[in-house]
Amino acid sequence: MEITGSMSRDPQSGVLIRLRGLYPSLKTALQKVGDVVLEQPEMAIYASVSEVASVSGVSEATVMRFCRTLGFKGFQDFKIALARELVTPHRALPEVAAEDAPATVVRKMFEVNMAALQDTLEVLDLQAMEDAVQLLLQARRIMFAGVGSSYPIAAYACNWTFRLGLGVHCHTDGLRMMMAASLMGPEDVAVVISLSGNTREVVETARLARESGAKVIGITSNSLSPLARVADLVLLTASRGGGPRQEDMLSRICQISLIDGLVTMLALAQPEKARESLAKIEKVIAGRQY
Repeated sequence: MEITGSMSRDPQSGVLIRLRGLYPSLKTALQKVGDVVLEQPEMAIYASVSEVASVSGVSEATVMRFCRTLGFKGFQDFKIALARELVTPHRALPEVAAEDAPATVVRKMFEVNMAALQDTLEVLDLQAMEDAVQLLLQARRIMFAGVGSSYPIAAYACNWTFRLGLGVHCHTDGLRMMMAASLMGPEDVAVVISLSGNTREVVETARLARESGAKVIGITSNSLSPLARVADLVLLTASRGGGPRQEDMLSRICQISLIDGLVTMLALAQPEKARESLAKIEKVIAGRQY
């Protein structure tokens, strides 16, 4: 099938969200520009290329390269997109304090989670989601793979997808997923999950799957990561965590929501098969109840 997802997302949306996701993969000079944009976005809107370069401590050419890395033709396009985003700026996320009452903690966490989901919706390529569904529907076998914090997401995806009658399996051990990827073929699809997109076992799994002729769907928050470069389709998620632990929590919520969207679209695409498979599973479950 022809994959069109990479061309459908508006590159002028979610500038700051995408910047946070790809920031770890930027070279040091580009990170300096990113620091200025993230910390002083209003200044970046009204400043000239030379002014941004001066504040960042880099050359004007580096500022231009930064803009192109984010998907813009030049500095002016970047400033226009950033200005549009700041018309309705994202509200600062609430921070949980030790003195907060339990009800306040719960409310704050819900606000943080909802903000992360909204951020993901800003950067998620919906055409890529449709393309991913078509790849999965046509696949002979589907492999979900993830390690570390992505392990439960891969298991979750596999658990719900196989209920639709699709041929799926899940690997969360680095060596086993690489071996499985090497045995895939042109009719197979590997769904590889990694928040950073830099995990060695995950990237190697994607590479081996591609070399075996399989299609690769990457789920990550980093559009410049090694995983994103290897994958045929990239489904981006986002989070605005204040630290590694919180970002890990938020990424799982966004990834699970993305998987829920894929599973629902798969079920709607083949309703009869989905109903038949679910009916058989429910019968088995009912037979185990006493």
